[in-house]
Amino acid sequence: MFKRTAFLITIFFLQSLCLLAVTDSTLLNSDQQVYVRQIIFTGNKVTRPHIMQRELLVQAGDVMTMQELDKRIERSRENLLNTSLFNFVEIKQQFTGSTDVYLIIEVVERWYVFPVPIFEIVDRNFYDWWQDKNLSKTNYGFYLNWENFRGRRENIKALVRFGYSVRQGFQYSVPYMDKKQNDGIVITAIQTFLHEIPYQLSDNRLLYYKSDDIFSRKEYKANIRYTHRQGINKTFALTLGFQSNIISDTILKLNNNYFNNGFKTENYPSFTFEYKDDARDIRNYPLSGYFLSMEFTKLGVGINSTDPSLTNIILHGKKFWKLNKRWSTAASAKFKLSGINDVPFYNQQALGYEGDVIRGYDRYVINGENFALFKTGIKYNIIKPRAIHLPVGLPESFTKIPYSLYANLFFDAGYVRDKRFYYGNPLSNSWQYSFGAGLDFVTYYDMVIRAEFAVNKLGNTGFYFHLTAPI
Repeated sequence: MFKRTAFLITIFFLQSLCLLAVTDSTLLNSDQQVYVRQIIFTGNKVTRPHIMQRELLVQAGDVMTMQELDKRIERSRENLLNTSLFNFVEIKQQFTGSTDVYLIIEVVERWYVFPVPIFEIVDRNFYDWWQDKNLSKTNYGFYLNWENFRGRRENIKALVRFGYSVRQGFQYSVPYMDKKQNDGIVITAIQTFLHEIPYQLSDNRLLYYKSDDIFSRKEYKANIRYTHRQGINKTFALTLGFQSNIISDTILKLNNNYFNNGFKTENYPSFTFEYKDDARDIRNYPLSGYFLSMEFTKLGVGINSTDPSLTNIILHGKKFWKLNKRWSTAASAKFKLSGINDVPFYNQQALGYEGDVIRGYDRYVINGENFALFKTGIKYNIIKPRAIHLPVGLPESFTKIPYSLYANLFFDAGYVRDKRFYYGNPLSNSWQYSFGAGLDFVTYYDMVIRAEFAVNKLGNTGFYFHLTAPI
């Protein structure tokens, strides 16, 4: 009660002073020095203030030019949105003198607890499922996703799923364990049992085998992940884990190279080091900035015959340019390098899976040891970001819904090097490309609904739907 009263008195005091002082920052010159006297957070009913302060590029006591302050305020607003903790963020300036400024940060928090039933399709993308519309290829169950646990940006996930693929899992992440809010940890344990799995690739299409009586593949995974965040954009991560996979006798007969050395089991420790430099403005649908990442993964160490002993290096870069208020463009390049040529079928994933797709090739899978993927696009903002307000009575997290609409043109190209399973798969070991146009609808909770028309090198045309950003 005391804290709330003190807060109201502070706001009243600021508003009173603003009647006697400069209230419009446009009256100041861009090179005018200003002093940040205090930062006040409002609307954060759950999120702790120190979690929000971690994303700001300005602190109380800073002195800078008005132009620099405006830049830092905008970038701080984007950083807060990129935490995925808030639907809306607004930072207001209130002057109490010619150079003293208070920053008032108003947020609308998201709904953080989602105990919801599961009903989902399980094909590698929506197009693949839509071809036969097989409702048996669905999962059902229940999961709990508690984001921003304790208001400290912690996350708890629990999953119990049945149907096409049975899965139980648990994950707990703590992004900040130290006072400087740099170091975090993620613990994950999960098991998956599947009746139907792909066992081979033919004509760049996955061939599936289904057994109603027994599981065709069982997977057990556990890992612990340490993260170090340097500043705002840079993150280092180290993951140690162990994985065990088992396939049925039938799968082994259908593909003797499913695992290493013709075994029906695969057991190995894993080690992954990651580096990311993420300076995108809004990460779920960026219009400016860049993204760089490097991932080094070692699967197994060759200590036993069921250990695949694989090394993968993945390099990924994206660049976004905002040309003017309506037009923007983007380009990305991604490379995967493997240390050996005899990668087992199970570990040979390349292009054709959600996230790593040459647009227009949604119906195909191009597996191999190494790949290169290039994407380019230019977009026009048809409907600028705005919001609609639902009737009063719902929680604030749902009453204000942001949305925007973009039209885009694109060109993609990719190459997969496959030295083991390329027979009968003509898309390997040659460049593939596509071009087309689409519409992107962007709304709250990081949702992107994307519809595209694409033409590929083979002359195939089609309409495709996705739920992620194109680049």
